[in-house]
Amino acid sequence: MDARELYKRTNTLARACLKVAMVLPHDVPMATFARVELVRHASDLGVRTRGLMVGQLGEVFVERLSKAADSCNGCGFWLQTILEDGILDKKEIIQPLMTECDSLGHLFLEALKRAKNKME
Repeated sequence: MDARELYKRTNTLARACLKVAMVLPHDVPMATFARVELVRHASDLGVRTRGLMVGQLGEVFVERLSKAADSCNGCGFWLQTILEDGILDKKEIIQPLMTECDSLGHLFLEALKRAKNKME
């Protein structure tokens, strides 16, 4: 997968997570917290992967790639919490997003391995 395709997928995921955050109930305390965290991680994911599109060297690239992976994992965690805690009963929407988080997480891990090997 090339960098543009990775960015397209992460951007789509980030936007979908932001939309999920917007429809969380306002009268449930855990939903309020989940909304804030999901927005934070989804925004970071979009911003960080956009930043990867610009050429970077060695350690800076690895650091940014690692942070993008963390943001992706954060989205997955909060989506899972939203689903498992019954905050939003939309499994048909949330489950595919969680699957995409897992898939992208594996891609980030492979990219990190390759980048680190090139640095050695």
